[in-house]
Order: sequence, then C-alpha cells, then structure tokens
Amino acid sequence: MAEPQSVTLSELRAALAQVGVVVDEDFVSLELRDNGLTVQRLVRAESGMPACLPGGGVQCVGQTITVVAETPPDPEE
Repeated sequence: MAEPQSVTLSELRAALAQVGVVVDEDFVSLELRDNGLTVQRLVRAESGMPACLPGGGVQCVGQTITVVAETPPDPEE
C-alpha cells in the first residue's frame, strides 16, 4: 500500500465530519487503536483561554469513538 503524501485540512475535516468529529481550534490529536479512535481537545477556561495544568502545559480531554469493521446494514434493505 502506498503511503499518502499529503492531505488538505479541508479533506481531513470532511472525512472526520462524516463520523461527527469536528476539527476546529480546540482539536489537539487523534489516536487510532484496534477498536477506538480517541480525539483529544483543549479544555478552555471561562475566559476562553486554554486551561493550564498546575505543572505547566494545557489541559486536554479525550473522547473515544468505537471503530467497527463494517457499518451494520440498513434495516430497510
């Protein structure tokens, strides 16, 4: 399998939007494991600035989306 050379941000946003993932200014990282896609996002303070950790850095929160081999068939088919 050939390695992709590049992908545009628009293409990435469109592909992830199909599964409900919004890549915006709070997006930090994606991690794909055997059966899950973890999306890390910044936590923001009430002021709108990224929330800081006591030891330095910014606070992030992760959400894991289940990854299945195939989507189930449409019941109408």
